Amino acid sequence: MFLLLRRAIVKWWSSAPWLTLCVLLAALYVFGYAMMRWKEPASNPIRSLSTYTYFFVVTVATVGYGDVVPLSLAGRLTAGAIAIGGIGAAAVALGQIFSSIGSYVRRREKGLLGFDMKGHIVIFGNRGAETAALIRCLIADQQSSGTAIVLCSHSTEQNPFPDFIDFVRGEPTSADVLTRARVKDAGKIIIHAGTDYESISIALAVKEINQSAPIVVRANDPGKEVDIERVDRNRVVCIKAVDVPMIVREIHNPGITQVLENLLSSQGQDLRCLQVPGGDHKFSFGLLAHNFREQHGAILIGMRPAGNALNSGSILNPGFHAVVEGGMFLDYISQRPINIDWVKMRRTTAS
Repeated sequence: MFLLLRRAIVKWWSSAPWLTLCVLLAALYVFGYAMMRWKEPASNPIRSLSTYTYFFVVTVATVGYGDVVPLSLAGRLTAGAIAIGGIGAAAVALGQIFSSIGSYVRRREKGLLGFDMKGHIVIFGNRGAETAALIRCLIADQQSSGTAIVLCSHSTEQNPFPDFIDFVRGEPTSADVLTRARVKDAGKIIIHAGTDYESISIALAVKEINQSAPIVVRANDPGKEVDIERVDRNRVVCIKAVDVPMIVREIHNPGITQVLENLLSSQGQDLRCLQVPGGDHKFSFGLLAHNFREQHGAILIGMRPAGNALNSGSILNPGFHAVVEGGMFLDYISQRPINIDWVKMRRTTAS
C-alpha cells in the first residue's frame, strides 16, 4: 500500500511539480490557520486571518521577525511545521528552477529548441573546419554585426559556438527544422551541404516558405551549378571556389561574385596596372581618376608605392586629394590596356 501511494505521489509530482508544491503549501496554510484559531488565546492577534497570513509568509520564507508569535504549545509546534515546510518548499522550488535552467541550456546546445527571430542568417549543413571558418568570418564581419545566426545540421551533436550562434539539429529539409529555425522570416540563407543534391533539396525547401531571402550555395561540382541556380535564378548564387570570405561577401552583397568573376575572366573588363614615369610628377588621385574615366573609359581603383610592384602595399580607393608621384603603380579596370600621354596629363591634372 505504501509503495503504491509513493508511486502515485512521485507520478503526480513529476507530471505537475509546481502545482503539487502549491497544493502542499495551501494545505499547510489552511492547517496552520485552523490550529491557530483552535489553540491560540483569543487575545493573540495571530488568530486574525490577515495577521496569520503575514506570520505564515515570513515563517515560510524563514525570515521570522518575531513580532507575531504563537503562545500555545500546539501553536508553536504548528509554527515549527510551517517553518520546516517552508524550508523544504524553498529547497524544492530552487532545485526545480535550476533543473529547468540546466535542461533548457542542454536542450539549446543540442539544437532541440525553436527560436523566434526575424532577419537572421540561416546556415544549412556543417562541413567541419570550413563551416567553422565561415561562422567565424560572419561573426567578425561588420555587416553581420548584431545579426543572429542559426546553424541547421543533422550530423552535428551540439552547438559549436554556443556563445555566438543558435543551433537547430535535424534533417535540414524537414518541416520541424525549417519551423524551429524560423526560415520563413530569415534575411539570408547559406547552404553549406555535403553534396549538391542535398543543396538542391534544401534550396527547394527554402524556396517554398521564404520568398525573398538571397540564397548562397557552396557548390561541390562545377557541373551542378546550373542545376542549383535553376531552383531560383533571381536569388540562388553558387560560389565555385572554396573561399569562405567570398561566401560572406555574397550573402551581404548579392551578385558581387559575378562581378569578381567577370573581372577575373579572359573576356570583358579586367584588372590592370601601369606605372607612372619616374621624375617629379605629382598628380591628385581624384583628378587622375576623372581623367581615366572621361578620356579612356577606365576606372582607377588604387595606387601602390614606387619600387617592387609585387611587394608594395596597395592602397585601394584612396582619398580624392591623395598624391600620386612618379614611379608609383596605378591599378585600374578597363576592357583593354590604356596608353597615357603623361606630359598632357600633367598639364591638365597636375596638383
